[in-house]
Amino acid sequence: MSSSRKKKTKHYLAMWDMQGLECLYDVDLHMNRYDEWNKQKVVAILKDERVSDQPQGIPLQMMILRAKFNSQRAYEIYEFNSTMGYKELTKVFNDDPQPVVEWIRENGKKVYSDYVKQNRKTIA
Repeated sequence: MSSSRKKKTKHYLAMWDMQGLECLYDVDLHMNRYDEWNKQKVVAILKDERVSDQPQGIPLQMMILRAKFNSQRAYEIYEFNSTMGYKELTKVFNDDPQPVVEWIRENGKKVYSDYVKQNRKTIA
């Protein structure tokens, strides 16, 4: 079934380990929130008003630190683009993570990985 409306590509950052998806961030949403806050900050400064608190960013350094200190859990952190929405993507991760993980490894940009591919031994 083809849709006449083209789905928008979204930019994500995901972190998972051998137990499943740990966190997924919609990078575009975080960037938009920051850009909007930055504009409001300029207006507030010009009007001599209180500047609201900066929105929370993506804690990438903390994610990498967590992965490094828990290497036994084989963490992977990837940045990737997808036409799937946030909820749809989390559902796919929870329902059947292996195909989406393999797709991300193939098409995404590795930020950090402790994953070691297991080569299956064949009996001759």
